[in-house]
Amino acid sequence: MTPTAETTAPADAPRHPAPAPLALPFPGRTSPDLRAAHDRHLGWPKSFGFLASEAEESHHLKGQFPLIAAMFYPNATGAELDLGVDQQSWYFLFDDALDERWGRSPDRVRHLVGLVKEGVTGEASPLPLAAAFADMRRRSCRGMPEDWRRRSAAHWSSYLDHHVHEARSRRDGVPMPLSTYLRVRRHTIGVAPVIDLAERLSSCVLPDHLYTLPHLSVMREMARTFVICDNDLVSLDKDAALGEPNNLVLCLEREHGLSRPEALARTRRRRAEALDLFTAAQRALLDPAATGHLDPAERELLRRYCTEALQTTVRGAHDWHHASTRYHG
Repeated sequence: MTPTAETTAPADAPRHPAPAPLALPFPGRTSPDLRAAHDRHLGWPKSFGFLASEAEESHHLKGQFPLIAAMFYPNATGAELDLGVDQQSWYFLFDDALDERWGRSPDRVRHLVGLVKEGVTGEASPLPLAAAFADMRRRSCRGMPEDWRRRSAAHWSSYLDHHVHEARSRRDGVPMPLSTYLRVRRHTIGVAPVIDLAERLSSCVLPDHLYTLPHLSVMREMARTFVICDNDLVSLDKDAALGEPNNLVLCLEREHGLSRPEALARTRRRRAEALDLFTAAQRALLDPAATGHLDPAERELLRRYCTEALQTTVRGAHDWHHASTRYHG
C-alpha cells in the first residue's frame, strides 16, 4: 500500500492530537512468522542494489514492512510471507523514487511508469526498480489462474498510471480538486494489489463470476475509502508541514471552507461511513437468501475472501497506521 513521504516534518510545525485507533468489528491478526520475516527481509531489496548505505537501510527499516505484511497476510509464512513483505518494500522504494528524483516531472514519472509496467507481463527492465517489480510480479503470478492474473495486471497498471496525475499537480503547484483527488487516490493508495495478493496467500482466489458480485464491489470500494481516510488522518501533520496539498483533510478545508477541526471531523465521519457500508455489504452478501443459488464450496470461498482478504486489508492497514514509526515517532 502506498504510503506518504517519510521526510520528517519541521519541529515547529503545528501538531494535532494523534488519531486514536478505532474499535473495528473484526479482529486484528498477525502471521506467526513475523520475527523471522523481519530478520530476512532486507536481502531482497539489497539484491537489486538498494539500501547500499547504513542511512538507506535505517530509513527502510522505519517502514516496518514485515509488520504490515504480517497483518495483511496473517495466514502466510516462509516464502509466501516474504512475497508480501517484498510487495510492501517495493511500494516504499517506488514512493521514494517519486519523492526524491522523479515525482515533480510528469514526463519522468510517465517514463518510470512505462519501465515498471513492462514487469506486469514479467518482462524485466534493467532499471533496478523495474527489475524488482518484475521479480515480485513473476513470483505472485506463479500457479495463479488466468482470471486472477488479468485482474491483478489491470490493478497494477492503474496504480502506476495514476501517479502521473499526482506528478502534474506537484509540478504545477496546483492542488487537485476534491473529486479529482479521490478519483486518483483510490488507485494510488495501492489497496487493490494488496487484496489481490491476499487472495493468493490465503487461498481464497475467486473466479470472475464471484469476484464481480455487486456486494463484493461495494466492499472493495469501501475498503479503499476507509484506507484513504485513515492514511490521510495519520499523515496530515507531515503533509501539511511539507507543503503536500493533496490530502483529504486539506482538500476539504480548501473546497468547503472548513476549519481544521471541521475537516478532521468530516474525514473521520467519511471513514466511519465507509466501515459501516463495508460491514453492511458483507452481511448482505453472506446472507443465505443472497447466496442460496451458489453451491456450498462457493459460499465458503466467498466467506474466506471476505474475512481473509478484505477484512485483513482494512484491519491491517488501520493497525499499521497506528503502530508504525513511519507516522508516530
